[in-house]
Amino acid sequence: MKRKRLSLDQFTEGLAGVQEYLRQGESTDAEYRRMLHTLRRAMEGELTDRQRQCVQLCFFEGLTARQAAQELCIHESTVSRHLKKARQRLGRVLLYSFDRLE
Repeated sequence: MKRKRLSLDQFTEGLAGVQEYLRQGESTDAEYRRMLHTLRRAMEGELTDRQRQCVQLCFFEGLTARQAAQELCIHESTVSRHLKKARQRLGRVLLYSFDRLE
């Protein structure tokens, strides 16, 4: 299975500091790549298995929360909750790693 490239813009939707920072265009390409790398590493170490599965299905494979829920045999609201918690955890990592985002 070919993996899609994680879009920092797409994943950080709802993360106040990161989204605003990206909209202002202040990040360099190198810094953007560094943020993506940090996100990928944080996904491996900071997220639970279920959170990682939900992120994989919704952001890498492009499924909706409803489709991911059917795939994982869980309720759609559970998928949404896992995605919200994943964003919170990864958002903290980004804020810690990139102090300019505060």
